[in-house]
Amino acid sequence: MGGEEAKHECGIAAAYIKENGDSANKALFYLYKMLLNLQHRGQLSAGITTYNPKRAQLIDTYKEIGTVNEVFKTNDRLKSAEIFSKYAGNKGIGHVRYATFGAEDKNYAQPFERHHGRMWKWFSFCFNGNLVNYPQLKKALMSKPGYHMILNTDTEIMMHYLARELMGPVKPSLTKVFNNLSRKFDGAYNILFINAYGDLAIVRDPLGIRPLCYGIKNGMLLAASESNALVNCGVYDVKSLEPGKMIRVKDGNIEVKRYAKSKRRAYCMFEWVYFAHVSSVLNGRSVYLTRVRLGKELAKLETEKITKDHIVVPVPDTAKAAGDAFAYELGIPSVEGLIRNRYIGRTFIEGESRADKVQNKYTVLRQVVKGKKVLLVDDSIVRGTTSKQIIGYLKKAGGAKEVHVRVSCPPIKAPCFYGIDMSTLNELLAPHYEKTLDPEKINKKICDKIAHDLGADSLIYNTVNGLVRAIGLPRNDLCLACLNGRYPTPAGIKTFKEEQERFKKGIKTGKRSYECG
Repeated sequence: MGGEEAKHECGIAAAYIKENGDSANKALFYLYKMLLNLQHRGQLSAGITTYNPKRAQLIDTYKEIGTVNEVFKTNDRLKSAEIFSKYAGNKGIGHVRYATFGAEDKNYAQPFERHHGRMWKWFSFCFNGNLVNYPQLKKALMSKPGYHMILNTDTEIMMHYLARELMGPVKPSLTKVFNNLSRKFDGAYNILFINAYGDLAIVRDPLGIRPLCYGIKNGMLLAASESNALVNCGVYDVKSLEPGKMIRVKDGNIEVKRYAKSKRRAYCMFEWVYFAHVSSVLNGRSVYLTRVRLGKELAKLETEKITKDHIVVPVPDTAKAAGDAFAYELGIPSVEGLIRNRYIGRTFIEGESRADKVQNKYTVLRQVVKGKKVLLVDDSIVRGTTSKQIIGYLKKAGGAKEVHVRVSCPPIKAPCFYGIDMSTLNELLAPHYEKTLDPEKINKKICDKIAHDLGADSLIYNTVNGLVRAIGLPRNDLCLACLNGRYPTPAGIKTFKEEQERFKKGIKTGKRSYECG
């Protein structure tokens, strides 16, 4: 349901271990552990690049389609040991992917490595986010003689622009390289970069749209999209990398420095609502405690006259914290009326119809919900397809008397161009009911119509003000574009205007809106 309908971006991880340490060549071990803890951010592919000055292949990349454990063959001890031995090194970067751009095959898996005879021009990189001005960047390159693109992805474009910044007979400063790129790239981009000298760069874009954190322990540096990946590697002093800053590792020195001006923050609110792991802390704000506060804010809006027949059922797993807090505030039980089968993949990744998969993914406890008035708490409703199936499942198979949907996130009224795969107005539920974009008001008549079409007895969304209070950061530090249509970058503003025109005219391109430029 809800957030389950929204496709993930990616997760990234980097490791550096002092050359003279006892675990000097164990960068891959830490990368593997961090990627495991970022698996929720992408299950399509996984990959790593490590650096080892003692091998001819100074930087070497390994990537495959599959989950982290599938890629690293952990069900076969010998094959797994071979991978860990071959790619041993004291520095490295790693990536887990879900496709917000490009096809679902190995060629699109990251990191991307570019070979060159000059060691500073031989590099590998990966990134989390999305370049909104991809079409313009591609057009600029293709207008030059002799350019040819192999893949339909912003990652390939980024690789070419990186390579162009490294041109010339003199090795450039990485600070200058990423400063120049920040003037060209529009969108969300956390970049991990490593070259054949062993220089490592960990870069957060000037708006900080996607999360990125790091920790240093006994000379070891770990960085990842989320804090839970570091904590589970024994690094507890975790800091968020500030937008517009980079961590540079060169000649055994670790330096945090600014590479670009940061005019404002634009942290993605959806990270707290759904995407991030519940145990993570993003930009100083606990994901779990934010979801608890979202549940409390939602309880303030409740209109049902509560009776002994009412129960709260959170949709597993991302809505549990909000659902439990919601129930506590109202003084009614929060029960596991839906049990998630943890051996079934996420609905959007496996590619089958959601209608067929809901009963594979969840088991309804008829003994718990039969004859009850269920307050079904979910994190968000994006497309509404899975929501409709769960409501019907609770009523038909579970015997629920009523199902009232309560959503901890306000209505998703606009696309995301920054790494979440909901990039067109047509695919979203709310815009089909409300043509005018008024984020601060949620029309009750429209909610009643949506509830009717979903098969629910009522529907209440959280408010934007409630969401902002729950996160606890200034409103201007958050990206709320999918709620209010106010995009933090010029290409985002332009792309949304173009998408609005297509939506009004009923034009369906079959492409993501940022691919239509």
